[in-house]
Amino acid sequence: SSHLHTHTQTTGPIDPIMATKRRSEWEERPAKRAGGGGRRVDAPCVLKILAPEVLASAIIGKGGAVVKEIRESTGAKLAFTDHGEVYPGTDCRVLTASAASEPALIEVAAQVSQKLAEVVEAGRDQDANGLPTLKTVLPRAAVSGMIGRGGAAIKQLREATGCKISIAEPTTGGPDADQVITIVGPKRGIEQVLAEVVRVVHGAHAEAWFEGWASNPNTVFGQSRPPREDRRVGWGAEAAGGEYYQETSHRREPPASDRAAWRGGGAVVGGSNPNAVANLMSVASSLPSFVLDDTRGFALSCIVPNRLVGGLIGRGGSGTKEIQANTGTKIGIREIPGDPDNRSLNITGPLADACAAYMLMMKRYLEAEASEASAPAR
Repeated sequence: SSHLHTHTQTTGPIDPIMATKRRSEWEERPAKRAGGGGRRVDAPCVLKILAPEVLASAIIGKGGAVVKEIRESTGAKLAFTDHGEVYPGTDCRVLTASAASEPALIEVAAQVSQKLAEVVEAGRDQDANGLPTLKTVLPRAAVSGMIGRGGAAIKQLREATGCKISIAEPTTGGPDADQVITIVGPKRGIEQVLAEVVRVVHGAHAEAWFEGWASNPNTVFGQSRPPREDRRVGWGAEAAGGEYYQETSHRREPPASDRAAWRGGGAVVGGSNPNAVANLMSVASSLPSFVLDDTRGFALSCIVPNRLVGGLIGRGGSGTKEIQANTGTKIGIREIPGDPDNRSLNITGPLADACAAYMLMMKRYLEAEASEASAPAR
C-alpha cells in the first residue's frame, strides 16, 4: 500500500483522576505559560504589539519592575508570550495589553512608545533611516476602520502623524484573521497611530469572535523572521482610490534536506501542498482559548513498525528528547503484548502541543522510512 499506516488513536481530555500519574510526567511546566501568552482575555479594549527581544526586555525591566509599574499606573493587564514563542515570520514575542477603557490602553501605548524611543536612542533597534519601528496586530474586521473609505482615513492619519504605515495581508479569510500593521515614524506619531488602533479594535469588541482573537497570540515556537532579501515592502501602494501601505513576504523553497520524500504518489513533506498548511493554520487559529488551555491534557497514540523505532527516537533518544523539550509533551514508545512486529507510540500533553509533537514524530517516521528504503539490501 502507498498509504502511511499508523493506526492513530486519540483520547482526551485525559480524566483528571484516572490519569494523574501520566499527567505528572509531562506537566512539569505550568498549564498557564509563565509569560501569560494565551490566557483568556475578556476586556473590551485590547492592543497586541510585536516586540523583538530588545524591546520586550525594556518593557519588562529588571525583575519585572517596568511592566509592574505600567500595570499599576494604567490599571491594564499586560502579558508576554514566552521566550522563543514568536509571531510567525518574525523574531518578535507578542505583548497583549487589555483594559476596561480606551484611555487606559492609550496610556499603555504611550509608555511602550517611550520604551521604544529609549531603545532606538541607545542604537539597539531602528529602521534603515534611524526611525522607531513598531508592529501591531489587528483583527481583519477592524482594519477597514483604519483604512477608511477610499483609503482616506489612513492617508489622513499618515499626514497627521508623519508615520509610514504598512498593512500586511490577512492570515486567513475570517473577520478575526490577523493583520500586522507596521508603523515607522517619530515617537509621538507612533503613539497617535496606536491610539487609533485601540479605537478601531475596541469597536469590534462585541463581536462573537473577539474574545477568541484577543486570547490567542497565534505564536509559533522558535520561528525566525525571513531573510531580508525575501521581504518585499511597497511604500505608497494605491488601493481603492487612496494611498495605503502594503507589506508582503515571500517564502523560499526549503532546502532538499528538509523535505523528506516518501513513496506514496510522490508526496513530499515540507510545503508542496500550501492548501493543507493553510487549512491547518486556519483550524488552529480558530480554536477558542478554553480548548487550547484545557489543563487536563490529551493523549494521542499510534502503532509504528518495530524496525523503524530506532530512527524515530534517534541516537540515544535524541530525537524524541528534542521534540519533548520543544513541545512540552511526554513521548513514549512501548511494546505491544502479542505483537512482536509493532510498537505503540504515545504522546501526552496540551492539545496544540500534542498535535505539534505528533507531526514532528511523523516527520521522523517518514525520514526513517525513506532511509530504510534507500539502504542497500543485506
